[in-house]
Amino acid sequence: MREFKVNSLPLKDVIESLSRSFNVPFKENCDEFSLAIPSRLGIGQIRGVNFDNGLGIITYDCQFYEDIRIKFTVDEVHPIKYLYSAQGSIKHSFANESEVHKIDQFKCAIVASEKSIGHILTFAKNENHKILSLEIDREKFSKNAKCEINSLGSKLKALFKDTLAEKTFYHEGFYGLEFKDIFTEILKYEDKMLIRKYHMESIALRIFVNQIIQYEDDLSGEDKSSIIRVNELNKVDELNKYIQLNLDKDLTILSLSQQSGLNPNKLQFAFKHMFKATVNEYVTHHRLEESKRLLQNKNLNISEVLGKVGFESNSYFSKIFKREFDMSPSEYRKLVE
Repeated sequence: MREFKVNSLPLKDVIESLSRSFNVPFKENCDEFSLAIPSRLGIGQIRGVNFDNGLGIITYDCQFYEDIRIKFTVDEVHPIKYLYSAQGSIKHSFANESEVHKIDQFKCAIVASEKSIGHILTFAKNENHKILSLEIDREKFSKNAKCEINSLGSKLKALFKDTLAEKTFYHEGFYGLEFKDIFTEILKYEDKMLIRKYHMESIALRIFVNQIIQYEDDLSGEDKSSIIRVNELNKVDELNKYIQLNLDKDLTILSLSQQSGLNPNKLQFAFKHMFKATVNEYVTHHRLEESKRLLQNKNLNISEVLGKVGFESNSYFSKIFKREFDMSPSEYRKLVE
């Protein structure tokens, strides 16, 4: 295990301190700082950028040839960190504690240390890491958003008002769909620095806002949670296949919730996000498309078509078919004969 120390703040100085530890130069481009991982240790890069609102972003896009520990030790109040693992996993611990938190792929954590106690990040060897850390300068941010912080839930309000770092805070969970492609977005506008600067700041703000929403959603409990998490996408994919193969079955949101193991709130969130439709709209659309195909089969009467796509009422079927295709089922059948 190789250990490297960072003993500076803010992010410009973090990258500079890392460059000294790694014994490599760092680069600066319009207030965005970066360094390349030295070839003796691995491949990839670490980048950092600060914004005037107290937010900053560090990205670790790298692979190390041996286990690497980065120890953030500075005799100041450390920023609040939002840590995200888009690829690979990372281990986090507070410098004064033996407990290690493993942040696996698709997980995120809100981390705040006590007093001037530092953070330790450990990267496993031979693993591709895409890690993002949103860094929140406690004092600067609280000054800029003093009124808005008061509107937060009690735990987050206490966290952001804790400018002297009197308490430790740690919370983790799987992140939502909003973060799924965050690393791809961060790589945009490399050659357009003015656009990139504001693009990066907008990403920082988006991460900040969505993490607050996600944290409150975590606290609501599994039964009431409405945000679909990246690790649950496979359940939605399986449900999508199930719907299309079982159009004649009971496909109410309650039955689909039981089928997938996702609560109704999450199902609605997932379908609106992924398919731009409610669950009922999605099911109805596929039933109508399949009924249109079946109506071309002259050996099936309209009642038989209804049974195969799960419609129970002939009048309701005719009504929504006409609304969708601007003709009745019988008119459509004559058209394709």
